Amino acid sequence: MVSEAIFWASIGVGLSVFLSVIGAAIGISISAPAIAGAGTERPEIVSKSLIATILAEAIAIYGLVVGLLSIFKLTSLGGNVDVGFRIFSGGAIMGIAAIAAGIGIGTSGSALASATAEKPELFSRAVVPLILAEALAIYAFVAALLLVVQA
Repeated sequence: MVSEAIFWASIGVGLSVFLSVIGAAIGISISAPAIAGAGTERPEIVSKSLIATILAEAIAIYGLVVGLLSIFKLTSLGGNVDVGFRIFSGGAIMGIAAIAAGIGIGTSGSALASATAEKPELFSRAVVPLILAEALAIYAFVAALLLVVQA
């Protein structure tokens, strides 16, 4: 029983960290070329547009935090498969939502850079979808933390 609980919890740790890093990489790889392209037209907007890459990188940090907290719980599983499934579920929630948020941040960040290069006054309106895409990862982070901490 102990090995089954540790197995499921370990899969949850892997999903949380691995998929969150994939989500961050997707977000950065979609938005960074648009930011670089917009920077060739208007170099002054690059620093503002970098918010997309920063928010995408935060997704990886959320997954790492959930993964580390899950690892600390591994020693106290005590053969309880329910606890292993909670940690697995928390990791799966964080990882899958991180991929979705990464896609949203990447596409919104790309649009932000393009719109700001055309009309710099659009930045405050164009940043809203980017923030909403990041909120998806924050919701998953909270849900995953609740599952892992209560495991």
